[in-house]
Amino acid sequence: MKKILLFLLTVFAVFTFTACVPEETIKVGEGSWASNAFHDQVAKLIIEEGYGVDVNVVPADTSVMVTALKTNDVNLTMELWSDNVPTYKDDIAAGEYVKASTNFDDNLQGIYIPAYLQEEYPGLQTVEDLKDYAHLFPNPEGGDKGIIYGGPTGWSATAFLNNKIPAYGLDEFYTFKTADSTAALNSTLASAYASEDPWVGYNWEPTWAMGLYDMVLLEDTPYNEADFAEGIGAFPTVDVNVVVDSEFEENYPEIFEFLTHYETTSDITSSALAYMEENDLKAEDAAVWFLQNNEDIWAEWVTDDAYDNIIDAINSK
Repeated sequence: MKKILLFLLTVFAVFTFTACVPEETIKVGEGSWASNAFHDQVAKLIIEEGYGVDVNVVPADTSVMVTALKTNDVNLTMELWSDNVPTYKDDIAAGEYVKASTNFDDNLQGIYIPAYLQEEYPGLQTVEDLKDYAHLFPNPEGGDKGIIYGGPTGWSATAFLNNKIPAYGLDEFYTFKTADSTAALNSTLASAYASEDPWVGYNWEPTWAMGLYDMVLLEDTPYNEADFAEGIGAFPTVDVNVVVDSEFEENYPEIFEFLTHYETTSDITSSALAYMEENDLKAEDAAVWFLQNNEDIWAEWVTDDAYDNIIDAINSK
């Protein structure tokens, strides 16, 4: 009986200890947009090659990702757009999940024109100035009004611009044309840019288009919550955060430390997305390219040992 009891206690201890050891695979939740895929692959390469922990990237929309972070079914997300999560501040305060860093917070959006157009017409600086330049943007479908291109119907940005056009009196001069998709919107821009023709429309950062084309965001009045509801003023920027589950720091202290230093910009991200687009590459290829060409940025994020391991890995690719 003593031997049986000792055996059962040993088995119980083994199972108890095993349950307390963190799973040696970090699950990263990934949204369906290109910048998220890029940052996930940068983090995956650094974590796997630098710290020796496997990473599994799993697709998840924002609401699913937030729920999974709370239950530790997702351990990390590299791009949580905090303003798109109504419970974000309360969740952070309650310790449901933890902000490690702000990936980027300069994600501008609004009405853009190509830089070459502003060089030719330096008086075109603001959204209000568009009233004087409608003749530059003829509608390819005909009519005596110019055309301003917008994003797809259903986007909150499109709804805002639908309010902005009449609020600024631009409906007298322009037709606001929504796009069927992001690809359709960028197709109109690419076509105009190739011939250096005038173009005006909605876009945002970071995207491959903003990395590939030299674009100018038309100036607007500063963001104000009350005015914004009426379509007036600039879009607000959003903190795009690196967020981990509540047990991550305890389970992976070195990796958590790396994540606290992970900070980029929209320009950095757009450049990587443009590289992907121009060369028809996947996000993992862009991650290798980024690490090979931006050592001055990421070397400060990691330990010396991790740095050496990462350098060896990317130099062999």
